[in-house]
Amino acid sequence: MGRQGGEDLREGGVGIAEEDLEDGSGEEWGVTTRPRNRSRGKVVLGGIGVGLLATALALTLAFTVGGVGEGSGGSPSGSQSVRRSLIENPDVATSGQSPKCDVVVEAAQFFNVSRVAGTESTVVTNKYNKRAYVLTPEGASDEAVRAKNLTELDLVPSGYETAYLRTPLRNITVAETQLITYVELLGYRSAISSFSQYGTSPCLNKMKEEGLTTSFAGNVYDFSGSQLNGTGPTFVGYMSNGDIAPETIQFAVSAEQKDGSMLGTSEWIKFFAPFFGQECAANDIFGKVKERYECHKSKVSVFARDFDPIKVAVVQKSFPYDYGPTMKSDGYFKVSDSAYWSEYIKDAGATPLIETSAVDGLTASNGYVFNLSDPEGFHALLEQADVVIDETYMQNITAEKIVEAYNITDESKFKFIQDKALWRSDRRINDNSPAGDDWFEARYPEADVLLEDIIFALHPTYSGLIINPKHSLTWMRNMYSAPAQEVLTSALCTDVDQPTPLIADDCRSLNLN
Repeated sequence: MGRQGGEDLREGGVGIAEEDLEDGSGEEWGVTTRPRNRSRGKVVLGGIGVGLLATALALTLAFTVGGVGEGSGGSPSGSQSVRRSLIENPDVATSGQSPKCDVVVEAAQFFNVSRVAGTESTVVTNKYNKRAYVLTPEGASDEAVRAKNLTELDLVPSGYETAYLRTPLRNITVAETQLITYVELLGYRSAISSFSQYGTSPCLNKMKEEGLTTSFAGNVYDFSGSQLNGTGPTFVGYMSNGDIAPETIQFAVSAEQKDGSMLGTSEWIKFFAPFFGQECAANDIFGKVKERYECHKSKVSVFARDFDPIKVAVVQKSFPYDYGPTMKSDGYFKVSDSAYWSEYIKDAGATPLIETSAVDGLTASNGYVFNLSDPEGFHALLEQADVVIDETYMQNITAEKIVEAYNITDESKFKFIQDKALWRSDRRINDNSPAGDDWFEARYPEADVLLEDIIFALHPTYSGLIINPKHSLTWMRNMYSAPAQEVLTSALCTDVDQPTPLIADDCRSLNLN
């Protein structure tokens, strides 16, 4: 089957989708303009009680008026103006007039970007997969950079596969949905010639309707076979299997999300930016994301300290299946111990259930797993959760179906049911069948929005007590009070040529007196 995201694997071990590519000439790989009627050669890219908090906050906290983010009033800052210029007019960024911006990696673990002194070239490294990409703008000579020993210059570590490419890229296939928003934020949606059917971007789906791009279904791609011959570079996920040619570009967004941090995942926009000549735009976008993220995290830490810790469990039921001797399971219940969920929960001012005494005496092996024949053990752990985030894969899922799947008969024993604190992260989907889930697409570059979403889910009184624009839940949905999903359709796109706007709203920080 095809892949949607490529990271969480929905904790079910779903494999990364591999991507097809059609033959295309070298001229198609890097250009300065992107006409609407493109040729088809392509590059593949691969709650909890109010108490006296309001009074306490009034006595101990001062609110700053200056906001963080796109929602702030007044004239845009210089950096905002630069970013708008680059995003709304991407050709400016690829002409001789484009500013030159160095990239400094602040939060991410698995990539680096360096300019090569004395040349027009940039080196991008994926440290997770030990691959390096030497990028030279179209029209500039790459003789100087090819003559350098990049290992001796400490730009490419010994043992890395190295490829030399021309930028910016166009006619790309976005094979994993997690890449789509990065590309759209950089102003290069029109460069996408093919994408997964699970893509939720309204404007990308509108482009498909207008014949400007196509979508693919299923895993029809082969990176180890003859399709690599004579084709351009490909973008694939960090877990891609088979022989990967030196010109294949691997990205490790999923590894960053799994083993790193929310901010580190968002910072991967700086990894993709040099392939499109958009380093300045990427620096500015991430800078604002980081600023808002730290603002939200600081605010909720002040809010949460006056309440008892909220214990949160991320839970799923895996149903039995049998697809042959090597693909079968008796099913299980599981409370996730994923590091990224623990980070989400802690940065949102709550406590992962797995970091409390609730798991004393239990042993984790890819989560706390219980056989379906042992619902009692599963229930004993679940009874101690204040909030549950469900990850069960089920069509047309409801709160009632989740409770039934958990084999719960006495609801009075479960606080999360009594408080109607049952959540899922699949609020936004596309209108395909099967539907694509925006959780596996748009959340990656905007860590600040993701954090705010989780804060509002875990702290239902938060929005009423903090002076801040009302946040509209983006990916999280409460299965009792607001179970409806938002269907993202092409009708929501008014202009396919406009870059995707950031979802983020303002964050007004709290300062102690």
